[in-house]
Parts: sequence; structure tokens; C-alpha cells
Amino acid sequence: MEKTLNISDIDASIQETHWELAEKTRMGKYLTEVETFFIKKAVDFTKTELVLDVGAESGRISLLALSTKTNVVSIDIDRVSLRRLKQRANQAYIVAADARYLPFRSDVFDAAFMIEVLDYIPELDVALGDCRRVLKFSSSCILSFGNKSSVKGKLKGLKGRPYLHSYTSLVRGGVPTSGFIYEASLGFNWLPFGRTSQNYLVPVLAWFEWAFGLRRLRRYSPWVMFHVTKSVK
Repeated sequence: MEKTLNISDIDASIQETHWELAEKTRMGKYLTEVETFFIKKAVDFTKTELVLDVGAESGRISLLALSTKTNVVSIDIDRVSLRRLKQRANQAYIVAADARYLPFRSDVFDAAFMIEVLDYIPELDVALGDCRRVLKFSSSCILSFGNKSSVKGKLKGLKGRPYLHSYTSLVRGGVPTSGFIYEASLGFNWLPFGRTSQNYLVPVLAWFEWAFGLRRLRRYSPWVMFHVTKSVK
């Protein structure tokens, strides 16, 4: 059962999470830079009063939104991560909840983020449908996910850790079926390193990814970001 976490629930001894540590690596910084660039291009934070961060973990994207003075509701099923987020930003409103069953009224949020969340949710239409429900008309949702049909995705599948969705399944199925309109997308993470890599070639290869237009090859990109908006259904 969903539960709102109060400030009294916060344990001051909670340490940095795995994802926080990953943010500080060269690979983590590169991923955050790409995601931040796309988000800022898609969402005008001067016109958003309330945003929803689905799968917030310890707050990487929530902190970005909070830095613009926007009100943020951050949800995750991991209560420890949410408590850590509250340590990092007391002004964040945190809720322990499942991304497939959002405990909010319809038509209340000005924007929503589902960054790296769909990789853990097989029920694509359910998650996107409920996210659409809580958004106001024409509001934006920013998604990111691992591309099942990419070379990296197929290799992960051979290792028994497959991505769940593909670029095509979002464009032709998940997005229109859920009542969203596709606006833009971006491919990234062509680099042959893990998320916590400190390899010195990360910034060099990131530049090549940008310079040679690999980010435009969204259908084949290892990771993809989508900007979609709520339509009338």
C-alpha cells in the first residue's frame, strides 16, 4: 500500500546510494549531461509549477527540477532511496508508490519524468497510461530507456539481462496507444563502458558520438530519450 513519507521518517545515517556514486564517475557525468540537455530543451521550467519524477531514486532528476524553483513530487518503490533524497533536498515531496499505479488525481502535473524507469516495467501501456492520466493537457513527459533492438541491447539479452522495450515498440505502440503525441527523441550511450566507468576515453568518445551524429540514429541507439505530450483521447 502506498505511503507518503514524512520528515520524521528520515534516517540521517543513510549513506550515498549506488546511483549517487555512479553520478560522480566519468560515465555517470556523461549520461547526466545528455539527459539534462534533453530535458532542458523539452521542458520550459519557467512555466511549470508542479512536476512528477517517477522512479526518482535518490533524486538526480528531482534535484535538477528543484534547482529551477519548481515544486517536485518524487516517487519510487525504494523507501531508502527516497529518504536519501529527502536528506539531499528537504523541499522535495516524496511518496513511496509504484509507477504503474500513481496515487494522484488526474490532470494535476505540468510535466513528468520517467528516466530509466521503463527498463524495470514490462507493462509499458499501464505505466505510460497512468502517467498520462495525472498530467495536464499538452503537458510533457520525458522518458528514457534501454533499446532492446540495439547491438548493446542484444548483447545484454545474451547475458540474461535484456532490455524490455525497443525504439520501435515505443514509437508504434506504447506512445500512441497510451494517448501521447511524439515530439522528439535522442539516441545516446554508444560508449562501450559500464555506468560506473572512469575510463579516460569517456569524454573523447562522447564527443565522437555527438560529432558523428550517432545521437540521431535513434532506432539503433543503445539508449533512447523521448519527449512526448499528453493529447486528447
